[in-house]
Amino acid sequence: MWRRIANIALVVVIWSAIAAYVTFSALLVRRHNQEQNVERLAIEIVDSTASGQLITSQRVREMLLDRGIATINTNIRSVDTQAIREMICKEGFVDYVGIYASYSGTLHIRISQRKPLLRFMVDGYNCYITADGYVFRSPERAALYIPVVSGDYSPIFESGYEGRLSDVIEASRVECLDSVRIVGRQRAPILERQEFWLSRRKAVRDSTIEDRAERKRLNRYIDGHLRDCKRALEGVEAQQRAVEARFERKVERYDELNSLLDFVAKTQSDSFWRAEIVQIVATTTSDNRLSLMLIPRSGNHRIEFGWLENCEQKLDKLRTFYDKVAVTRGWDSYKMVNLNYADKIICTYKDEN
Repeated sequence: MWRRIANIALVVVIWSAIAAYVTFSALLVRRHNQEQNVERLAIEIVDSTASGQLITSQRVREMLLDRGIATINTNIRSVDTQAIREMICKEGFVDYVGIYASYSGTLHIRISQRKPLLRFMVDGYNCYITADGYVFRSPERAALYIPVVSGDYSPIFESGYEGRLSDVIEASRVECLDSVRIVGRQRAPILERQEFWLSRRKAVRDSTIEDRAERKRLNRYIDGHLRDCKRALEGVEAQQRAVEARFERKVERYDELNSLLDFVAKTQSDSFWRAEIVQIVATTTSDNRLSLMLIPRSGNHRIEFGWLENCEQKLDKLRTFYDKVAVTRGWDSYKMVNLNYADKIICTYKDEN
């Protein structure tokens, strides 16, 4: 029994010592932090790649200086880490910012940047889009070596927009529902007027008016009002259909843009196409469809790719053309390569009209 009591007492003493050590260490760390100044600033871009950086450690230092946020020789507890985080996160391409201070007095800032899939440089737009559909503006003094989309194509988002493409289409859906609902409110007073004139027509039919001319005149008068009500109801329905049609068209354009992202992702996952395709010219055809022309790195020709349907088959045809045909005459011999025909490729030589 005494041995058991001794063992319990020993365990209590050990755990008490551990608790005292932890408490004492915490007090020392707290006191150290209260007295410790920032001696060094360590900025790390976590996901730097060979394609380049959208932000650099030097740029972050310049931003801190421009905003007047004190770091070096400032007490660690006095550094406004929230202001630093908000300042960096305002850059739409920043995905995450982690800030912490080490015991030695180093303030660590770890930045994770988004990985864009392509750069949009169509009329009035200069932004990047990630593979999962996040849009952010192109930062100053930074660029990545990724495909550039140019041309007269107009995306579904406004110039300067930052955020997810799915949020744009969801906002459009809510706007469509609200517009349909607002337009639909016009139906109630029209239906009331229609009901009134229907009751008047019934009253005339049931009346004892013997003058056939007067009865006919009243019926024509009432029918005119009923026609006005019918036209008004048809107008309301036409407005609602127009609102829904605009939303459906926006959904189609949203699907087109996602198809474009999928196409670029396919080319970027292949080492040959990743090195070969440097620019994509996107245009909207007369029937409101997205059409592409590719500008390759090799040669001076253009590739009329057309619609995005059967894109894998088109790329296979183009690769076969490069491997078996272009090598015999030379890539610089061609002016245009058209992939818009089934089972064949139409080429235009430079010396042909």
